[in-house]
Amino acid sequence: MTKRTSTWIAVAIVAMAILLAYNFYLLNKTQTANEDKAEPVKPFYTMSRIQYVEKKLSTTEDALETRTYEVVFDDKGRFRTEVIDGPSKGTMAIWDGKMFREYNADGKLLNETEASKSVSAPRPFLSRGFNEQILKFIEDGDFGQVEGEADIAGNAADVFVKKEPSSTVPKEWIKQYPSFFDKDDNAEEATYYVASDRSKVLGAESRNNGKLFYSVKMQKLETLDTFDPNWLKAK
Repeated sequence: MTKRTSTWIAVAIVAMAILLAYNFYLLNKTQTANEDKAEPVKPFYTMSRIQYVEKKLSTTEDALETRTYEVVFDDKGRFRTEVIDGPSKGTMAIWDGKMFREYNADGKLLNETEASKSVSAPRPFLSRGFNEQILKFIEDGDFGQVEGEADIAGNAADVFVKKEPSSTVPKEWIKQYPSFFDKDDNAEEATYYVASDRSKVLGAESRNNGKLFYSVKMQKLETLDTFDPNWLKAK
């Protein structure tokens, strides 16, 4: 695997979010055909409360939508995530260690999926797989030198920017988002905000021709001393 290929795997993980119209989760590990043989995945976050802001392309117009999420994790990595601001405010999802359930703003169950062997994550950048892969790219020098510094959710962060000529943009993207993607000339770059102690990824952004089309950044990150079991129950 070339550095270019491995780098774009990371970029694809970030850009993937624009294809998930409104899906709260991504399994950290692909489940095997035989669920009983799947090995549990160690969660990346435990006993934590995280607020993050996500900007992604709207499914109905040529524009970005902004949502703020809050996630609480217990000591086993089980979580509750809720939209606390923006479109779909009040919708939430809960992973209780056995089932992943999604609810609308009125608390009505919309979907449930058995996910007892693999740990779910509300967003790729909160998953162990994503964080460890990005940190490995940095350690291996694939992202080059630090381009700057930033403060993300009270944490010192180093900024890495990876620029690459884009592969062909899907025709449907160009048609639906003409202000973000060009028919012939596209140059993408990915920006990663990584904790200065190299412990975690605090944010990621994707731009095409200099224009932001996806962003996710932590707004608040705190450690919990206690976890209320009721947080893993619907309202």
